[in-house]
Amino acid sequence: MKRIMLLYSAIVISALLISGCIGGKDEEEVSRDLNISGGAELAELENLQKLVKEQKDQLQQMESDLQEKKSSGSSKEEIQVLKQKISAQKNMVVEASKKVESVKTTKSGAFVWAMFRGTANHDFYNGLNILPPLDFKWKYRAGAGFDASPVVGKGNIYIGSLDNNFYALNKATGQVNWQIGAQGAISSTAALYGGILYFGTETGTVFAVEASGGKVLWKAHLGGPVKLSSPAVYGSMVYIGCMDNNIYAINRGSGEIVWKHASFMPVASSPTIANGMVYIGSIDKTIYALDVDSGKIQWQYQAGNAISSCPAENAGTLYFGSDDKKVYALDAMSGSLKWAFEAAGWFASSPVIKDGVLYIGCNDKNMYAISADSGKLLWKTEVPGKVLGVPFVVNNMVYAAGGKTIVALDAKTGEIKWASQPYEFQVKDSLVGDGGLIYFADSDSSVFALESVAK
Repeated sequence: MKRIMLLYSAIVISALLISGCIGGKDEEEVSRDLNISGGAELAELENLQKLVKEQKDQLQQMESDLQEKKSSGSSKEEIQVLKQKISAQKNMVVEASKKVESVKTTKSGAFVWAMFRGTANHDFYNGLNILPPLDFKWKYRAGAGFDASPVVGKGNIYIGSLDNNFYALNKATGQVNWQIGAQGAISSTAALYGGILYFGTETGTVFAVEASGGKVLWKAHLGGPVKLSSPAVYGSMVYIGCMDNNIYAINRGSGEIVWKHASFMPVASSPTIANGMVYIGSIDKTIYALDVDSGKIQWQYQAGNAISSCPAENAGTLYFGSDDKKVYALDAMSGSLKWAFEAAGWFASSPVIKDGVLYIGCNDKNMYAISADSGKLLWKTEVPGKVLGVPFVVNNMVYAAGGKTIVALDAKTGEIKWASQPYEFQVKDSLVGDGGLIYFADSDSSVFALESVAK
């Protein structure tokens, strides 16, 4: 409850303020090909997205036919046959969506898409050649702290700050390659898609910015602050939650608001896209599954308390944490409960699924590994502080920020293999990694890069 009240205070303060990957020459060359309409590098991804839509449209037609048969007095046999076809079609939607999720974020050595926790379905990261121990590489000091997490481009990382600025920092040196003023605090992690960055501000503006140099392409003005909710880009749309109790779909080419769906309370969770649906939680305790094209509700599920955790979808199952101290697994197509796991604290962290295991951090100062299939606890490990960001899993190691300390845990056993010296300030954002480096930011003003010994 204390956490919710703090969030509401932030909403009020933000509302009062509303009154009315890529840098360097090589990346500029890439950006000309990766224009705002998509570009050749995104063709594979967007063709697979179209296949998901086709399969989802067929499913919706079948479900409509089923209702018609039921109302027209068709035989039990006919209805049963159609139900079986619908079940098979749901599996086809999931399989088509899995193909989208398998598309790599890099093409020809360039990052063409990267979002909060990886991709639109939020179940993996990039980051090869990362093993502990980690040594200090560089530090950049901004004018205020960070709630947003970095996203990785070819030559830069990109991150917004509570100092009202958005930064492109050189991955190797931490030098500012460009920055823009956003006229509002940024706690929303950016999405990089086709050479364009999308992010929201706590004064209610969503920006589209060229990754090559920071040129603002458009601004969309929402009905309230964007607080923590990070955009997901899918096809022609940018999806994001807002403190005005709405989930928005914005045309990524023009900034036009295409649709919005109302919840009963503010939306701080980030959207996840899979199976032709937008999955997103709300402070009203509800997970919403919305049609990607229309925003029409497909199903909803109510937990026991507020949801700010970003869902993760994997192979037809949706996972998320809640302030009711539980992690949930739902059937991603129907919203039916598969299992719920209870801990001793609330979950602001979001799950990562890898090799059948769900990893998630908790306010009770523990990291958890849970069977994604059964919900059975595999291990839990106490870390030096609350885990508010999302864990980063690579090379059988789980990296996370526990309070002021970065830890590396064995993914199989949970044993702490390495821990940094405590930093001066709390780390609330999520770690990302690439090319032997891990990037994160603290709550005071600094962005850090740590270098792996395996680099």
